[in-house]
Amino acid sequence: MRTIANTFDPKYNSLNAIRLFLALLVIVSHSWPLGGYGKDPGIGDQDLGDWAVAGFFAISGYLITASRVNTTRTVSYYWRRFLRIYPAYIVATIVVALALAPLSAWLSGRSYDWVNGASYIVNNAAVMIRQWGISGTLQDVPYVTTWNGSAWTLFYELICYIAIGVAVSFIPRRFLTAALWVAFAMTTMTTAFVLAGTDFHSIIELTARLGGFFLAGALIYQYRATVPMHWVLAVASGLAIALLAAAGLFQVLAGIPVAYLMLYLGARLPLQKLGARNDFSYGVYIYAFPVQQLLATAFLGRDVPFIIFVLASIVGTAPLAVASWFLVEKPAMRAKNLFARTRAEKAIVDPQPGPTMPASESTPRS
Repeated sequence: MRTIANTFDPKYNSLNAIRLFLALLVIVSHSWPLGGYGKDPGIGDQDLGDWAVAGFFAISGYLITASRVNTTRTVSYYWRRFLRIYPAYIVATIVVALALAPLSAWLSGRSYDWVNGASYIVNNAAVMIRQWGISGTLQDVPYVTTWNGSAWTLFYELICYIAIGVAVSFIPRRFLTAALWVAFAMTTMTTAFVLAGTDFHSIIELTARLGGFFLAGALIYQYRATVPMHWVLAVASGLAIALLAAAGLFQVLAGIPVAYLMLYLGARLPLQKLGARNDFSYGVYIYAFPVQQLLATAFLGRDVPFIIFVLASIVGTAPLAVASWFLVEKPAMRAKNLFARTRAEKAIVDPQPGPTMPASESTPRS
């Protein structure tokens, strides 16, 4: 029987292509609210951005668990996670504050508050977004004040990274799967209570919702040697995802089918060479939203067709994503083996952070 373990090749798969597709899907999703074209379409309670973030967290759960399990030293695992996310994130934050936001102010005919721009960098330097806007900018666009509505999920991604790192470090391997099931059950119940109207702090709510997809990927990894890799299961997963979304239960119950479908597509799609050497999906993720806000400022008062806004968003984001990879992400990852002990650790494939959805449409701000 062909299982995930003997079908999915961690070094030769289509997950980079899938992540790039999800990043582009987010650009399309964001184009509706950021360009003033209305709410982005979806199925049931899920819009295009929701599909993307679920797929990303499920993929991340599988790959990050594999990375942690195969990394001997805890410090090496956390060092790699830091290098993969933080350098590019902080550079993007600086680019927004020192380049894109001032340009937006100039296009609007307003003076730029450099002090508030500096506070934008400082307040958001710890990854958790504490300052969404910069004074005097984005006052007239359809989606006001928020400069990078995609970046908020990085905080929850880090929570997942830390949690799986702690779990693998302190829970004996024979109990790890059971512990993951307990955590998955807790996130599922919390999300169900939220759906039923129970109020939780937004950090708890979002950790449960996004963590559920991450844990689903982690569980698929744990069962990789026994779960069959079969198109029937992939089709069944796709149908289950659509039905759960239509019924308003996607966030509660779709974790496992989403994770399975992502791994199946990653193994079966013939797109292994796309992004194999140069993976621009994270750069698209961290720059697309600011670029779209800048375009919304430039196009203000003009009747721009939706498809033109989408294409302009992709074209405008591409150079920044490419620069992020070659000038920040790739150079940073050259130091990834600083704390690695074994040759196997040095050969671990490092997953990418991935796409998400606008902050105001996904979560209350605490």
